[in-house]
Amino acid sequence: MENSNPVLFPVKIWWYLAIVAVGGIVALVQPLVGLLVFTVGFIGVVAVSAPVGIALYILLAPFPLGIIFHHHKFYVSDLMAILLAIWLLVRSWRGGGLRSAWNTFMVKEYRNPLILVLALSVLSLAVTLSRIGTTVKILEYIEFFVVMVALVRYTTFKAPQVRNFYVKVLAFTVSLVTLDGLYQFMFQLGPAVNIVDVHHVRAVAFFGQPNVFGAFNDMTFPLLLALIVFGAPELPKRWLTAALVIEALGVVISYSRGSWVADAAAVFFMGLVVWGTKGKAFLGKFALYGIAIPVAMFLVTMGLGKIDLSHTAVASAYHKNTLERIRTSVTAIFHPATHFDTNQRLLIWKSAFEAIKTHPLLGVGLGNFHLFIAAHPPKGLAAVPPMAHNFYLEWGADLGIGGIIAGLWYQWTWIKTVWNLMRQRAQALSGETYAWVLGGFGTFVAFIVHNWVDFMIDHGVIVPLLLVLGIVAAIATEIRAERA
Repeated sequence: MENSNPVLFPVKIWWYLAIVAVGGIVALVQPLVGLLVFTVGFIGVVAVSAPVGIALYILLAPFPLGIIFHHHKFYVSDLMAILLAIWLLVRSWRGGGLRSAWNTFMVKEYRNPLILVLALSVLSLAVTLSRIGTTVKILEYIEFFVVMVALVRYTTFKAPQVRNFYVKVLAFTVSLVTLDGLYQFMFQLGPAVNIVDVHHVRAVAFFGQPNVFGAFNDMTFPLLLALIVFGAPELPKRWLTAALVIEALGVVISYSRGSWVADAAAVFFMGLVVWGTKGKAFLGKFALYGIAIPVAMFLVTMGLGKIDLSHTAVASAYHKNTLERIRTSVTAIFHPATHFDTNQRLLIWKSAFEAIKTHPLLGVGLGNFHLFIAAHPPKGLAAVPPMAHNFYLEWGADLGIGGIIAGLWYQWTWIKTVWNLMRQRAQALSGETYAWVLGGFGTFVAFIVHNWVDFMIDHGVIVPLLLVLGIVAAIATEIRAERA
């Protein structure tokens, strides 16, 4: 286990970073040659400074860089994760053989439910509707929840400098993606189905869907909020505040109701934790950043909605502005049949229940609900969805009833880990540690709440969650080490 702050950028790493950059440029004209050059450079980066390699993963994962093979997209971040996994395997094996490697990769805090998820995923290969598709999904889950979480935990153990470095890269990445989304929003660069407020479009950036774009922002917002209000002085608070404003704007211009509710829930429950652990005196500053900034971004979006840079005329069906979107978010709960989006969600959920009913033990195969609903479309379904738009129904349809149990158990371990840290050590935690635990809790809440109406386990969008899973686990490991 790493136990000190390393030199992140030793002199010779710049040569390897230059090779990585050259590989990226060459890949624009010669993909395979560029990928080979990139790989050589990245191996050098990881050998010299693994945290920089992980930071490159954080930076590049949201961008659709990769190749299509057997109808599946393989990202450059997948290759990066494999190389990082080899590095961590070598390091952990040297530290104590197989047992050390197992304890390193299968993080203790989340181990048991994760084993259940992976075991059910492998068993689903026996009945899957697409063996290749399920295999790819299993590899993705290993990349996300085993490899990347273990890497973040390993490299941030007793290393605040590395934690701070990661969050700077994450804030920069999300801001960059959001600014691209703002460009789309302002110039109405998107399909007619995403048009809002007459002359604008729901932002998607590089994700292809507004809800995913919103989730990338809504999972990052609580983390930045906690670090700005309670984080270490050495963090660039002004720069992070600018990023927080951008992230709040990103949540709004996604027009994702799931993202709006997710961050509202995250701020609310984080506020309760702050009140319970720090007292009312700290709520003022927290509310200023956590409530006033999002409200201001709603007002900014309403103002931007009056600006026409699209020079297009659209049908009245797409005239819904921000206030109307908020209003219909409430009315959709009481009159779902009259709201297209809600009605479609209900049809999809009904199909997921049918998949669980007909495949209760092993499901239809990890990642294959979209094939089931395509084969058995419910009456009134407008288009085949890529997922069940619900975390538990997706895992239930894919993996059977055990998938629902695993999902509930897995997410409970996240909250339980934070609860144990706050309950036992809230007053003793340093400001830096308290901020990370509080921000991790907020990200967990945002993910859990949003995933009641969507399913956000995919490349790029999942990065904020993986980052806080690893760091919260590292902090829990530190506290166990102090007690030993």
